[in-house]
Amino acid sequence: MVEATVLTKVPGTVVPPIKLLVLASKAVGIAPNQRFRLEQWAPHLSGKHGVELEFAPFESPRLTEVLYRHGHFPEKAAWTLFDFVRRAGDVVKARKYDGVVIIREASLIGPAIYERALKALGMPIIFDFDDTIWCELPASGGQARNGIFSKLHFFGKTSTICRIASAVTPGNEFLAAYARERNDHVTVVPTTIELANYAPQPETPKEDPFVICWTGSTSTLAHFEFARPALELLAQRLPIEVKVICNEPPATPIAGAKNSFIRWSPDNEARDVGDCHVGIMPLPDNEITRGKCGLKALQYMATGRPVVVSPVGMNVDLVEHGVNGFLATTPKEYADALLLLARDADLRRKMGERARRTIEERYSAEVAAGLFARVVREALARAS
Repeated sequence: MVEATVLTKVPGTVVPPIKLLVLASKAVGIAPNQRFRLEQWAPHLSGKHGVELEFAPFESPRLTEVLYRHGHFPEKAAWTLFDFVRRAGDVVKARKYDGVVIIREASLIGPAIYERALKALGMPIIFDFDDTIWCELPASGGQARNGIFSKLHFFGKTSTICRIASAVTPGNEFLAAYARERNDHVTVVPTTIELANYAPQPETPKEDPFVICWTGSTSTLAHFEFARPALELLAQRLPIEVKVICNEPPATPIAGAKNSFIRWSPDNEARDVGDCHVGIMPLPDNEITRGKCGLKALQYMATGRPVVVSPVGMNVDLVEHGVNGFLATTPKEYADALLLLARDADLRRKMGERARRTIEERYSAEVAAGLFARVVREALARAS
């Protein structure tokens, strides 16, 4: 278990807070990589560790609105260029802060221009990322819609930012291995759950059909397809309901199953994720998926649901096979694990309780905030 570091104050003294400017991609409350990391940690950092964050998004509201729509290329290009120029103002503004946190990148396009500028100004940089962002994604989802802009992304800048950062906080050990080849000050800070927002909840009271949940973004719907053979095999053995929480439904329903689609909503996210018997996280095994930080599994487990997940990336650290969930690779392994859970309500309950305990002990926002605060203070001390 990672122990949180709490700021102690000497009686009669005033400890000025550390103020950090966070260069993020989107405004607060939109992007999962921000919501389940820095945005979650911010209240704990301010309240317990004397570290205050101010978020500065790259994307203007209009760019966020049109970026992943089909077409609109002239408007996307104009707003992207506008926001790229506007970002220079944040670099100038950064001199008023004790340091800068860069989430993934300072700019949606171009090489590490702004990161190098911050380094030249002598600003301590904490670089945070939770994905294999040095690899170009396959042409699907948002990437397909913005293929022309991905050519301007400069994926190689991840390596540069790692080298010039004062500290790097990747989300799992696979990402950390990449960062450690370029930086000596690397600390894994996992993606987390704010426990206050994800209370344990009873499973759906009906056992027929057996409800299996998958949640994700449009760009990860391709991963859902890796569960299709297992789900269709299971549907031949018992009544099941496959619930998909996303911005759009799968192109083809699961044969033989009741198919439910719930449009993703941040307001109902925790309730929707927990309203099932089991959560799944199927993944292929490749360089991109090994960088995944287990968010889907974290969400299911926080609500007290057992999980069946692919043994890829952080999943192997998060899930203890047979204790708080199951690791499964083949369609038969997935189907067998789901069938076992479907037939044993007591097993589901015990695994769900252990799953929740795992989140409380190792993957809560409070625990991660303490770890991140320690990284920040050490980085600033080295820079002074």
